[in-house]
Amino acid sequence: MDSNLALMIAGGIILSIFGVISALNASIEDRSARLGQGLFILGVGMVAGSWIMAPDGLTLSDIPQAFLIALVALVK
Repeated sequence: MDSNLALMIAGGIILSIFGVISALNASIEDRSARLGQGLFILGVGMVAGSWIMAPDGLTLSDIPQAFLIALVALVK
């Protein structure tokens, strides 16, 4: 797996999680959840784009490997 692809997968998952948390927080405080929705859509778009760009497709077993590759790429 390419490091750019791994960064897209890991980043997309993290953005999606932050988007859900932000949207839930905004709904609890009776505010507009536009930022959370935007983060979630951006995260899902990144994961979908990496799924399209992956030559063999993606499986659930690729997710931990993607996080490790992204971590190594960021540390280098």
